[in-house]
Amino acid sequence: MEINKSFQGLELKAKSNKLKDGTFIIEGKLQGNVEVECIKCLKTFNREVNEDVKFKIVKPPYKGFDEEYDIIEMEKFDPTELLKSEVESIKNDYNICNECKTEEFNKEF
Repeated sequence: MEINKSFQGLELKAKSNKLKDGTFIIEGKLQGNVEVECIKCLKTFNREVNEDVKFKIVKPPYKGFDEEYDIIEMEKFDPTELLKSEVESIKNDYNICNECKTEEFNKEF
């Protein structure tokens, strides 16, 4: 099944396969821009996202481990909820704007 979903500037284009045990394997690409907040100056800026993704969607509780796939626990697979979760993860990441990246780290006041 082809997945083509967008949410808050981020787009997921992927293929999904359902395994016999009900697990979904998702492989594709996340692209777009997500509005995030700089951890230093607290200004918002657009963070560009362009990454390959590999997810394994499993029913909770999951006790396994997989080196190839990011494990996501969901009772029922919903691509929109998956995308919302990815946007929130990006927003909660260590985001630093270009101005703060180039600013001297140890300024004396």
